[in-house]
Parts: sequence; structure tokens; C-alpha cells
Amino acid sequence: MLMFWLVLGAGEQWINPFDARGQDATILWELRLPRLLIAFSVGGLLALAGAWFQVLLGNPLAEPYVLGVAGSASVGAVAGLMLMPESAWVMSIGAFAGAWVGIVVVMAFSHLGPSRVLLAGVVLAAFWAAILALLLALLPEHGLGRAFAWMMGDLSHSDIPVPLLILAWVAALACGMLLSRSLDMLLLGERHASALGVDVHVLRRRLLWSASAVTAIAVTAAGTIGFVGLVVPHLMRLIFGTLHRFVLPASAVGGGLLLMLADTASRTVIAPAELPVGVLTAIIGVPVFLYLLLRRTS
Repeated sequence: MLMFWLVLGAGEQWINPFDARGQDATILWELRLPRLLIAFSVGGLLALAGAWFQVLLGNPLAEPYVLGVAGSASVGAVAGLMLMPESAWVMSIGAFAGAWVGIVVVMAFSHLGPSRVLLAGVVLAAFWAAILALLLALLPEHGLGRAFAWMMGDLSHSDIPVPLLILAWVAALACGMLLSRSLDMLLLGERHASALGVDVHVLRRRLLWSASAVTAIAVTAAGTIGFVGLVVPHLMRLIFGTLHRFVLPASAVGGGLLLMLADTASRTVIAPAELPVGVLTAIIGVPVFLYLLLRRTS
């Protein structure tokens, strides 16, 4: 709670949340608070999706962006911007549609097994990156700034209402807690999970659709923000162990706090200008992940 009040007051100018009046109150409650709630919800959703994908694919490197979902969402967003540059909702609608296209394509490989799904995701991510480069080359110059801002993560222009994002966070966490026992069994291997009464194929389908839906919502709301879904579940497993009834709520909260801190830094480091929040999560996430990787192998 103390961290929340600190990041709420931080910005180009410090505002005391307990003594904000007039214009300061407007900035605090109508601009900063909704943005922090968006950051918390999106960060939590990405961390939950990352935790699910890692169990689903049996690979600690799995996360929403490795599977190409973010790439297809970016293609959809830029394509929408090309078709209707004057519409405020067009990038969000295009991103959501693009994310689901990527999900459906990855789902086509789900019957081949976890390792091949991950490989397909990596190849598809490269394919979407090539399509995106082509679209950016064709995009009119006046739309490039908006497209690049969204592709590097943008929490300032979310078209999804804050209450819906909070509801999505609560629903995703509740879904994860309902599946937590089955996820623990799946960590033991498919054969052990089946012997313990888990329908592995049904569980994998549920996990894939749930994680993909959560990713689509997060990407639509804030653009492409990487490494949250990769680093946070790793860190929470080191702190709380492997039981998902602890890992999932810790990831949901930890991912939210990480993105809140990154967004606060993006608003204050070179204020009044802003840094792309996706760049900051990568700067934070890469060293942390490398440290965790070295710690696990040592």
C-alpha cells in the first residue's frame, strides 16, 4: 500500500496524495490513478499468462511474446491504423483481432506437443515481425509515431475502461486458483497427472485459451510490453516455491507492481517527456532474468 501511494504521488511534480487540491487533485485522481490501475491490471495479467504458458509448455522460457501473440497483435494494430487512421478505437480493435489470429494459428500446432508449439511460436513471431516491418514501410508518416508508441508499450491511451481491466484481472486470478491443483499435478508430468485423475488434454486446452485471452486483453490495453510474463513467475517460484496456490496470486500482484514501478519511472526519469514503458521492462527484465538463470544453474 505504501508503494502504491508513493508511485501515485510521483511524476513530473510530486503531489501529496493526502493533501491534493484543485489542479493537483485533478492530475492525481483523474490522470495518474487510472493509469496506475491500468499498469497494475496489465502487469498482473501478463504475469499470470506467463505462469500458465510456462506450465503448459513445460518450458521456463515460455511467455506470451515468445509465442508470437504480441507480434500478431502488432500487425493487427498497424493494419487497423492504416485502414482508419482517424478512429480512436481502431488500433485496439485491430490489436485484439490480430492477437486472436495469432492464437488460432498457434492452436493449430497444439496437438504436436509442447516443444513444437514453442518452436512454432518462435517461427511465427519472426513471420509477424516481417509482416509488421512491411506494414510500417507502407504506413503514412503521420501514423508512424502512434504506431511506434503502441509497439513499445503505451499506458496513457488505453481504450479499455479501467473497471473492465480490473475485472479481467480478478477473473484471471480466480480461474488460475481453480486450476492451481491441476497445474501442480501437471508439473509432475503428463503420465503422473493422468494417473492422479487429471484430464491433461482438456487442461491444456483450457490453459491455452485462458492464457491467450488474457494476453489479448493486456496487449489490446497497453501495447507490447515484454519480459513481465517471463521474469515475474520465475521470481515468485524462487520466493514461494512451486505450489500454484501461492505462485499465481503472487505473480498477479508482483506483475502489477513491477509494471507500476516501470510506468512511474517512464514518467519521471526524463520528465516532462516519457520513456516507453516496454523499453524499461526490457531493461529491468533482461538482467533480472539472466541473474535468475545463473542462480538456477549454479
